[in-house]
Amino acid sequence: MALDITLAFVDARPDLDELSEILTEYYAQILERLMTVGGPGLSVQEEVRSSLDIIDDFLPPKGGIVLARDRSGYLLGCGFVRMIDDHRAELKRLFVRDLARGYGLGRKMIEMRIAKAVELGATTILADTVRGNSSMLALYDRLGFTETPRYDGNAAPESFDKYLIYRKLELGET
Repeated sequence: MALDITLAFVDARPDLDELSEILTEYYAQILERLMTVGGPGLSVQEEVRSSLDIIDDFLPPKGGIVLARDRSGYLLGCGFVRMIDDHRAELKRLFVRDLARGYGLGRKMIEMRIAKAVELGATTILADTVRGNSSMLALYDRLGFTETPRYDGNAAPESFDKYLIYRKLELGET
């Protein structure tokens, strides 16, 4: 049975309680992956709080948050994008809940965030993911991303470089 899913960018701050709930699931999974590749144990709640503290960086006019919902309005997934500078955008916090996986939702949210970044003036799209996150890396590869060194503007501490893989998509002049 197919899900009836709608995807849309928010115009203003989304419901922070609802966003906190889905980010808690996201960080629980991503921090487990980080520890699996030898990374430090971090607090899920601290990472959620830090994300909510900088939520405005991902809102218009310099960013976007795409939310995926089912017909009842239940939040199925999220993805963030922000401009790092006039020509570079960064994709962050892509997450799809288990019940919505397998419908191409992750790919669609990446494509939507790329389109939003282009609309905001980006000619380069950057992203990072934890080493060993094979599904995310394969998706980036299918969309034309290539591996790149750590990029200026990435918020992860440099000490995390050994646990992360950085990706780049060059779009050329818009």
